[in-house]
Amino acid sequence: MRTETRLREGLRVLAGQAPPAAVPKDFFDRAHQRARQRWAVRGIATVVTLLTLTIGLAFRPGGSDTPGGPAPVTVGLPSALHVPPIWTALVDQSPPGTAAVIFGGAATTDGWNEGRFAVVAAGSDRYRVFNDFTYTAPGFEALLSPDGDLIARNRTVRSLRPGRELSIALPGDPRAFSPDGTRLVYETGEGTTDIDGVQHRESRIAVYDLARRTEIASIDNADNLEPTAAALSPDNSRLAIQVRDQIRLYRLDSPYPAPYATVQLDAETLAGPGAWLPGGRSFVTARRGSGETWRLVSHNADTGAAQPEGPFPDMVNAQYIRVIGWRADGNAIAVVGVPRPGAPPAMLFQDHPWVPYPNSDTVRVRLVALAPSASEPMVLLETPTGVSDLDVAANLAISGQFRTSGSPDYGPPAPFVVAAGGILLLLVGAPLLWLVLRTRRRITKGKSRARLVTG
Repeated sequence: MRTETRLREGLRVLAGQAPPAAVPKDFFDRAHQRARQRWAVRGIATVVTLLTLTIGLAFRPGGSDTPGGPAPVTVGLPSALHVPPIWTALVDQSPPGTAAVIFGGAATTDGWNEGRFAVVAAGSDRYRVFNDFTYTAPGFEALLSPDGDLIARNRTVRSLRPGRELSIALPGDPRAFSPDGTRLVYETGEGTTDIDGVQHRESRIAVYDLARRTEIASIDNADNLEPTAAALSPDNSRLAIQVRDQIRLYRLDSPYPAPYATVQLDAETLAGPGAWLPGGRSFVTARRGSGETWRLVSHNADTGAAQPEGPFPDMVNAQYIRVIGWRADGNAIAVVGVPRPGAPPAMLFQDHPWVPYPNSDTVRVRLVALAPSASEPMVLLETPTGVSDLDVAANLAISGQFRTSGSPDYGPPAPFVVAAGGILLLLVGAPLLWLVLRTRRRITKGKSRARLVTG
């Protein structure tokens, strides 16, 4: 017999003489249970880890506030705008610095954030938001200074730069910055009142010197029932304001000036805060034609008389046109509202000429250059759909300073977002923690029973 065969038979004999192993009756059931518990713990840990990473990435700080943020880029208007997400930092929490653009509309607001609009910095893609109970439409109730350092809204002028502490309370609503940004036109008044069936509006227009922090001119405006469009000349020596269907011209050489000329309007409006041409010898109105077409009309600054039509192209299919400044080559820089498809014509205020105002029929906005003798305007910047209100740092637009947009920096999360994240973690984390502890207790009890059985 071979040695290998004898060894195999000997092992069989030894195996048959060995006592049987003592295995508990529920051994396999408990083994399966332990395996399920291990998989449950691993699954819970995975869910908690993923949830933590997701919230951490969504609420992560960014920009120059933290290391590793986007590097600063050339100062200028961004080539594209991004609608800021809900967790974007507030201006009060993390100032953006000198701004290039402020913008808002249906894309920045919702049922819980009715007053929200955005700011993007001039030197980087830092996005921040204002989020108040009342919406102040950029370009209408919220105005950006020509250099982008100041914002005027809610009867206050404040700095957007962290190193410049400035807050000036105004007795009225801002209407227009001067072209050099040193003065601001505001309007007092609290709406209209009905007296014996006649509407009255106690109001006045004032010119405020921001450096001296004093009012330098005051003009009665009680006979104007609508918000006022106003424009200061480049040398701050003259003021044009629209009163119903007239433009009144003033020389600011006394504290209470009287109009020296009046312009009767015909389906037109003062063309915006940059309505005065650089030389100060003329200003423009925006006259509306058929099919929502607008044309700039020049007027003599001394007499108010209309001059021969300028060579500027028509602005077709526009809700409004608001001139913000002029380039040295004669190009007018303007903000234009684009109506949504099928929108009705812009509304007239009863029998008075139309004055630009924010409305739901404006779907987006374009920043354009109107060049003399050009066949059509040149689009410099267009907002995303849903951004219907826009104001830009006029100095950047006039000088043609643009930069390529990069990765947006939305800053550290707004406080309410942090609070919401904490509540979410509490609601999700507490049950998961309870489940983990309960599972561990079951595992511990299972091991204790196994030791008793095998012992």
